[in-house]
Amino acid sequence: MRNSLKTENVLQVLELHKLELEMQNHELCRAYADLDTAYRNYVQLYEFAPVAFLTLAENGRILTANLSSSDLLGIARETLIETPFTKYLCPTEAKRWHLFFDNTRKQTVGQHCELSLLRNDGSSLIVSLDCRNVLSVDAPIMLLCLTDITERINQEETRRVAAAAFETEDGMIVTDADKTILRLNKAFSRITGYSASETIGKKPTFLHSGKHDAEFYQRLWSTVAEKGYWQGEIWDKHKNGAILPLSLTVTAVIDTETQTIHYVGAFRDISSEKQIETALNETRIRLENQVSDTKIALLKSTKEINEINTALKVLLKQQKSDKEDAQTALLHEVEATVLPFLKKLKGASTGRRQSTRLIDIIESNLMNLVASYGHAETFSSALKHMTPTQVQVAALIRQGLPTKMIASTLDIAPGTISVHRKQIRKKLGLESKSDNLQIYLKSLSD
Repeated sequence: MRNSLKTENVLQVLELHKLELEMQNHELCRAYADLDTAYRNYVQLYEFAPVAFLTLAENGRILTANLSSSDLLGIARETLIETPFTKYLCPTEAKRWHLFFDNTRKQTVGQHCELSLLRNDGSSLIVSLDCRNVLSVDAPIMLLCLTDITERINQEETRRVAAAAFETEDGMIVTDADKTILRLNKAFSRITGYSASETIGKKPTFLHSGKHDAEFYQRLWSTVAEKGYWQGEIWDKHKNGAILPLSLTVTAVIDTETQTIHYVGAFRDISSEKQIETALNETRIRLENQVSDTKIALLKSTKEINEINTALKVLLKQQKSDKEDAQTALLHEVEATVLPFLKKLKGASTGRRQSTRLIDIIESNLMNLVASYGHAETFSSALKHMTPTQVQVAALIRQGLPTKMIASTLDIAPGTISVHRKQIRKKLGLESKSDNLQIYLKSLSD
């Protein structure tokens, strides 16, 4: 009986242990399932994290890489494994990375830096790199976490450029969609006299000069709404009350939903240009008046000159008529008082060739003199600087007499006549031997 009870107690204990083992096994299975779930979650988190994870060996070669690192560098993950990390650095970053890498291996806390990397397509990107040295079972490894900050850096650069551009020589203000001033630059205060504390939070209407009506501003904002900007000249008021001419551009800033979120106004003081324009207009008007007065004076002078020319023509015509009358009278006088005596002399000198020739010469010269009286003295003018003997020689040459006959007529040696010929040619400007003296003298009018 006692053995039976003892056996029954042992069975109860064993049954109790069995229940405990089953419960422990159930807990283990559940713990294993939880561990498996956690592992899968870790793998998913590691692989698809929004940042790139890499592990590096002591020599800088990549041991592991998640999918995000593959996407970040544009390289398949299997290609990344066992390649040196320096392969993906921009050439200018190599020295800085080696210093950082060596320093991180000596540290027990995480390190941070920013680096420029190269993608597989040749483009570059900037990453924020967090690095920690870890002691693994086999050897130390380095954990890297890479975050692409290219867009943030570019935005910061854009903001710096925009900030530098905002502080120009032109005045600038930025308003919200309700046209309330949010920001202004130093040039705005310099041009208008208003400080930022006096301006921010107000609408730009306090600058109105009163020289534009409501319709002007209505057209301005209608143009901005239609075209996105307005550009033109406007008169605004300085803080001291002075009226300023400005060249203004108003531009609407649109968001992705085509809604106006800001307005930007940029303006330039054109007072000096207006002063120059006014001076130029005054000068132009003065010159136009001078030109008009000059035209009137010229017309008046032209009229007077025409009247004088008409009078001169009448006088010249009368003078010509008087000369012709004088010539006719002289000719009649010579024919009546001189020529008859020359004819008698010629009759009395019959048989005397020398005397007859002299009388013919006197008669010819006398008739030439009468014919040229009252006309332009071209032949006489040509001989006015010559000696009397040279004048006589020129007259005989003109009549076609040869040198010996001229010498015989004037009772001068032929050699002397040749000298006079040369002097006559020189005084008449006949330097070329091809110029015939007789032909030239005959070409001169009497």
